This record gives sequence, C-alpha cells and structure tokens, in this order.
Amino acid sequence: MQIDQLILGKYRLLEFLNSGGFSSVFRAREEMTNRIVAIKALAKTAYPASRMKFLLNEFQAMSKIWKHPNIVSIHTVEPGEDDYVAWIVMEYVEGKSLHELMQEGTLGLTDTLNIGLDICRGLKEAHIHKIMHRDIKPQNILLTTEKEAKVADFSIARIFGETTEFAETMAGTRRYMAPEQTYGSYDYRADLYSTALILYQAVTGRFPFSGENKEIDKKKAAGEIEEIDRCPEVLRNFLQKALHRQLSERHQSAAEMYEELDRIRQDEYVKQASELIDASANSSHPKLAEALERYRETFRLSLADAERMNQNLFFQRRQKEENTKREKLLAQVERHYTRAVRHAETQDYPSVLAELHKASQLCIDGQGLSKTVDHLFHTLNTINIPLSKNPTVEEVIALIQKLPDSESVDLRTWLEHEKLDSEKPTDVKPIQPRVRASGSYRLVIEEASPEYLLDQVHSDIQYPHEDEALRIFQQIQIFQQQGRTRQWLALYNKLGRFYQKQASNFVKEDELELVANCYTRARFAYTVAEKQRLARRNAKRGAVYYTRLARQFELQRSWEEAGKSYILAAYNHDYVNMPTLVEECHRMATVCYFNAAESAHLNHELQTAYDFYMLILAIGEKMSVPTKMVSEAQKLISEIPVAD
Repeated sequence: MQIDQLILGKYRLLEFLNSGGFSSVFRAREEMTNRIVAIKALAKTAYPASRMKFLLNEFQAMSKIWKHPNIVSIHTVEPGEDDYVAWIVMEYVEGKSLHELMQEGTLGLTDTLNIGLDICRGLKEAHIHKIMHRDIKPQNILLTTEKEAKVADFSIARIFGETTEFAETMAGTRRYMAPEQTYGSYDYRADLYSTALILYQAVTGRFPFSGENKEIDKKKAAGEIEEIDRCPEVLRNFLQKALHRQLSERHQSAAEMYEELDRIRQDEYVKQASELIDASANSSHPKLAEALERYRETFRLSLADAERMNQNLFFQRRQKEENTKREKLLAQVERHYTRAVRHAETQDYPSVLAELHKASQLCIDGQGLSKTVDHLFHTLNTINIPLSKNPTVEEVIALIQKLPDSESVDLRTWLEHEKLDSEKPTDVKPIQPRVRASGSYRLVIEEASPEYLLDQVHSDIQYPHEDEALRIFQQIQIFQQQGRTRQWLALYNKLGRFYQKQASNFVKEDELELVANCYTRARFAYTVAEKQRLARRNAKRGAVYYTRLARQFELQRSWEEAGKSYILAAYNHDYVNMPTLVEECHRMATVCYFNAAESAHLNHELQTAYDFYMLILAIGEKMSVPTKMVSEAQKLISEIPVAD
C-alpha cells in the first residue's frame, strides 16, 4: 500500500501511522464525504484460513461496542485484496496517544482522573458484552484534542462465550500485564490492573516496578509497588488496592473502579470549589458562577452533580457563618450579663439595667421591637431605686421624689381622696389609668414583596411540611447569590406547586388554617415566579378558606382570631380585584374586633380595648362605606384617657 493510493475506490491514503505484527495503520480521506478516517490493514500472513472464522466472530461481537464514546468507533470492515485479508475503517482521533502525552511529562491529578474514568467507561461497555481487551497500555489509549480518552486496538481481545469465564493464552504487552496474565487463567480484572499501571505511570512519570521483564513479574506477584509516595495522596489507597498482588483484594469490576475514581474526582472538586467559594465571599455572584462552571468543565462533572455539590458547599458556608455569628453574639450577651451580675452584687442597679439593655438590643430583631425595648428600659431607668419586700418610709419617699410632676399631682389627688369620708359627697374623681397613644389609625398589614413575606414565614418552622419548603427556599437563595435568575425562578414555581399540593392534603384533614396558609404561600411563590394565573387561583382559594376559618372562630367567640382571618381573606380578595368581597370581609372584621374591644373595655383592660378600637378605625379608612362599628369605635375611644 502506497501513500496517495486510492483503495476500494473511495479511500485516499494520506499518511502511514504505525504497524505491528498483525496490521498496519494509515490516515486516509473518504473521497465522497471528505471525512478523515483511520484504516487498519490486516495482513493475510497473520490471519490464515483457519483463523478467519474466529476473526469474523470477533468482528460481529465487537460491533456491539463500536459506538461507545470511549472506544474508538469502527465505521465498517471491508474485504481486503493482495496481501491484506481485510481493511478496518475506523474513527480517526485527532490528538495524541496517552504514550505521546506522557513523553512530555507527568500528568496532573485532574487529567489523570478524567482519563482513568474514560478508560473505565470503555472497559465497562466491553466487559458487559463479554469482551476483554487484554492489551491496555498507553499506546492503545487515544486522546482527542479535549483529552477525552478512547480505548483502541482490540486486535487481541478475548471474547468469552456463555460458559467460559477465564482466558488461558498469554497475550498482550508483558510490561502492562497483570501478574495472573503471565501464568494463564485470568479474566476481565486483568484489564483493570493494566489500567492502574498506566495511571500510576501517568501521574508519577515512572513505572511502579523497576527492572527487566522477569524481575518486574516477581515484583508484581509480590505486590512491591515502588515509591508510592510520588503519587498524590488522594490516589495512593486507590492504586495500592488496584495493584494488589491478590486478585480478591483488587477492584472486581470496571464499574467498581469507576465509582472509586469518581468519588476521588468529586472530593477534589469539592475541595477546590470550597476554597474558591470561601475566597470569593466578597466577589460578584456572576464571577463566582463563571469560575465554578470552569471547575465543573475541568473535572467533567455533570451539571446536576456539580449543582448538588455547590449547593451543599453554600449551605455549609452559610451554616458556618451563622454559627460564627451566633457564637460571637452569645459571647457578647454573656459579657453583658456577667457585668450585670457584678453590678447587682454592688447594688448598682442603673448599671444593671444598662447592661441588660445592651444584651437585649443584641438579641432582638426588628425596628418596632427595638423601640419597645428602648422605651421599657427608659421607663425602668426613671425608677432606678428598687423597693425591698418591706420598704421603709425613706425608700417610698425617695421613689415618690422620682415621679414626674404630672404623676405627682395624680398621687396627691388620690391621697386627698383617700382621706375624705366615703359617705360624704365629693367632686374628687379617682385616678383613671391612662393608655399609650397609637402612632396611626392605619392597619398594620405590611405592603412587602412576596419574596420578603416568604422569607419571614420560613424563619419559623412549626410543621413537618415546612422543612421541605425551607429546603427549596434555601436553594432559591443560593441561586440568587449566584445570579442564576432562570434557576431561582423555576424553584419559586416548584415552591408554589409544593404549597398547592400541601393545601390539597390539608383539605382532606379539614385543617382550615393550614389550608388557607398554604394557598396564600403558593400565591406568593407563583407571583415571584411570574405565574400570575396560578397566583390568582391560589389567592381565591386562600380567601375562601380564611373566610371559613373566620366563621369557625366566630362560633368559638374567638373574636380577635376571627378578625385576623377576615383581614387575610380580604387581602387575598384584593389581589384578584374583587372589591365587593373585600368590603364584606372588612365589614365582618370590624364586627369581630368591636366584640373583642367591648369585652376588654368591660374588664377594664383599657389598653387592649384602645388598640382594638384603633384597628377598627384603620379598617374603616379602607372601606368605601364605613360600618356603624367604626363610628362607635370613634366615640368610645374618646372616652379612654391617653397619656401625654
């Protein structure tokens, strides 16, 4: 065969690649398609008539694995002529062999792992079809330009029958044979031993056994692996197992070897990605996502596997940050309490209050609560002389002297009244308790984004189904941190479906409050996911069940809970633009809150009554025609004394 020769009328020989005892290999071009192929010419001298039957059986068996991405694919087998019995037209791999790549120097851990995984994939496919390669060596591992490995040259492969499990003929390249291959009676596991040999050589730049053939055979049989410390630490246990002298101690299948290499690869990805995430804590999210994607491509991980590991890393970092923050907070709180105890021992009560105030400020969350706590400690600081269980006159006088002028007048009025004869008429009125004024008549329903509302409801887990919802919500937050809009919108849609399904389950159990809550949360999630039709549908259902819940509370005379439920029903009706139902729910809410206020008023719980009256006025401002309860609340609230 000559270069530039046309064979079979369609293949132009372009370049001689290599030859062996059984064949010669050429690079060629298929003239009709301009496709570059490799052609292996099988010499007649190597395949006499007595072997042709076996050769054909081999072709038929191997046709089952030729399409695998990690096995060099064979396009066709053509009858030969002249000195050749057949021409095998194969895929031409535009790259180097592993042998050529190793001549340039040692391979990095990532490349070694990826090549090892590719070889195992190819061997898994071959072994499933009862084909043993028998000649795994660097020259027979071809690499694409992206360093994807393909197993080549099955010329001496052993194809097992239904009853045969072991090969007995010594075949292959002696240097890369398994110990048992030298003496006969070996099986698929010999291919795995050869794979481990070339991986050791690739990552260290040397062979694990020194010497000539016989000396190497003895060292293999004895399991004397040399300079294992040259290997990266993460590969040492793998290679010691894969090259163990006892067959039973090695990997028993290509699938098992693949799984261990894959575990090592994933561990390495997690290690490097974790370092990247920690180092990129202050970087922009898109840059971090791009860097993680490059790592994923380097390790050739599937998108699903990489996302799963990334999410775990983000969860761990978040948990670590939260734990650090919590520990720091606890240490600060403990310092304030320790100081408070010391001040209490010296009866320095103003300092005690100051330290407790600082501790409480560290623990509370929310501006409204912060103002309440500040007001409380301000009040306590104005009365900083505590009374004992049996106070002396001096202690009482000292406390009275601390009262504001307005309260001193009230006290003197009350004392004078006590002196009067109770049977005699008097114009002096007993002191009436005063209530705190509310800052606004407006109803406090936070006009917040659905994302914020979902964050708030997931901060307090009370039911088992909320654990799963929290897991989905945390995944959303991770994707938001990474700037991956499409993914977190899809997860909000998933969260909506989850809550909608939970609502359907709770309907069967007649859990009205849980049904209403789940439908409303589904509405929030669908709103963010831009699924408006689904959001409206769930808002309608939530309104219906909140109304049913409110009526149930009315029957139990739980007026405050009934009022809240009517307000939430109105909130959902308003979302779907149903003003008549919104007005009706507001009307019923004023009735319920008025009943609650009236009950508190009769029990002299003026602050509670005042707050309910104010709530009624706030609802009235939202109504087109305020109810009678609104005007009654306006009238009764004027009778309650309010502190200046």
